[in-house]
Amino acid sequence: MENIIEVKDVKKKFKTYESGSGTFEFFHRKTFWKNALNGVSFEVKKGEIVALLGRNGSGKSTIIKLLSGILHPDSGSVRIFGLDPWEERINVVKDIGVVFGSTHPQLFWNLPPIDTFKYIKELYEINDKNYNKRLKELIKMLNLEEVYKRQTRQLSLGERMKCEIVAAILHMPKLVIMDEPTVGVDLPSRISITKAILNLRNKLGMTFVMTTHVVDDITKADRIIILDHGIKLFDGTQEQLKDKYEKIAILDLYFTKNFNVLKKKYSKLGKVIESKNEHIKIEVKPDTIKSSAFMEIFNDKFVEDYRLSEPRLSSILEMAYKEIDKNSKKNKQ
Repeated sequence: MENIIEVKDVKKKFKTYESGSGTFEFFHRKTFWKNALNGVSFEVKKGEIVALLGRNGSGKSTIIKLLSGILHPDSGSVRIFGLDPWEERINVVKDIGVVFGSTHPQLFWNLPPIDTFKYIKELYEINDKNYNKRLKELIKMLNLEEVYKRQTRQLSLGERMKCEIVAAILHMPKLVIMDEPTVGVDLPSRISITKAILNLRNKLGMTFVMTTHVVDDITKADRIIILDHGIKLFDGTQEQLKDKYEKIAILDLYFTKNFNVLKKKYSKLGKVIESKNEHIKIEVKPDTIKSSAFMEIFNDKFVEDYRLSEPRLSSILEMAYKEIDKNSKKNKQ
């Protein structure tokens, strides 16, 4: 499968300033360089949905701007469809769509979204037949029938974001780049956006790269890339993320009687975090189910029921960030 994006050993730093704390120190700012990206490499294949994760300052938005051709790397290379998005921006933007969230809207504030869509039609030279067909499909897909002819400033954030997405993909780009498209968006709108992304990928083979903090967005991604302080720390599937960072599972045991005796017996499986009403909750390692101690549950007539739950993706990401912080502190010592 062909690569839509190729990022190789990209480095990018910015000049920033820091004012002193004294009365006149404001006039003598300290200048220093901040590494936004430090040797980041990855590829994205046609039809993939890739989630870029990381806390503020990790380099996510810098990558989005590099892919969009807004910035160029200090070293390394960025290629979209084999082209440099900075040097050959006009050729690249014909086949990409960009959504910068609510901070950099495409929609005209005092006009209805339909006017922006007509402007996009002329900008990308979309013929009447294709424009009408695409607009009808997208409006239906994103539930915008009662929305797109009202003034943008009268729309909710969720409605605006759905219209932003329509504006970004009216010209049917091969690649769609999204910077936190669902932050602050209401649940029904978020569900519509997610369904539209999956539909467009499955139906048209569109490729999506998005930065996000919303777990529901991440669960629909084919791949997850985690950045921290400009360094790529993880690149893989959700299953691979679980294998690397999943440290615990939750085992619930329900007893018919002999509670204290059985609690003592099964506490050796892990750490008891809840104990009441003939029920105990234990933190265990995911591979506990392979142990002989766990198998005893099935032969114990006083065990009424059990439940083994894997941690949610949000918990796994929390574990990943904690491990990242722990390793960062070790490196500084």
